[in-house]
Amino acid sequence: MDFNHYFTNQELENLLKEWSERYPEIVRLSVIGESYEKRPLWLLTLTNLATGPDLEKPAVWIDANIHATEIHRDDHSLHLATRCWKATDRPQITRLLDQAVYYIVPRVNPDGAALALADRPRFIRSGVRPYPWQEKGRPARADVDGDGRILQMRLVDPSGDWKVSALDPRLMQKREPHEHGGMVLPADERRLYRGFRRLLD
Repeated sequence: MDFNHYFTNQELENLLKEWSERYPEIVRLSVIGESYEKRPLWLLTLTNLATGPDLEKPAVWIDANIHATEIHRDDHSLHLATRCWKATDRPQITRLLDQAVYYIVPRVNPDGAALALADRPRFIRSGVRPYPWQEKGRPARADVDGDGRILQMRLVDPSGDWKVSALDPRLMQKREPHEHGGMVLPADERRLYRGFRRLLD
């Protein structure tokens, strides 16, 4: 199996179906629900069915890709699954499959993964379901001019969550709850800033 690329939703579905057909004695594939955009949420059940049903064994639950762009976590869960049949001749793996069950949901957030893996990707933190409140206006992270680069820009907001860092104006730092407008530095950060300036001078 090639873990050197990210799997699209369709590739992931094809792979899981292939495993369930190739290893029916230890793999069961089912759908436990659907995403906000109606994509299936796949569940792999891994256990030796000859030694008893999964509901009668101790269980381990593993899920991955909860946040939209964490698609690399899929590979971790899929790699664990491949260990179950690639190493079935090893006594400890055989014993685990005989005595326990592994439930694996390799992609909890297929909607976010679809956006992250699109030809023109869009990166969001969580899911595509709109929040029940109005989000603060932020520029979208997108390749707006089609040059293959996704850049960020700043919007001036005196009441915003971030302010220009006193240590380096290229950086931003989180604004304290009481701050508004300019930069207010705690005493320890002022000392750090003065030391940083002396190093540069």
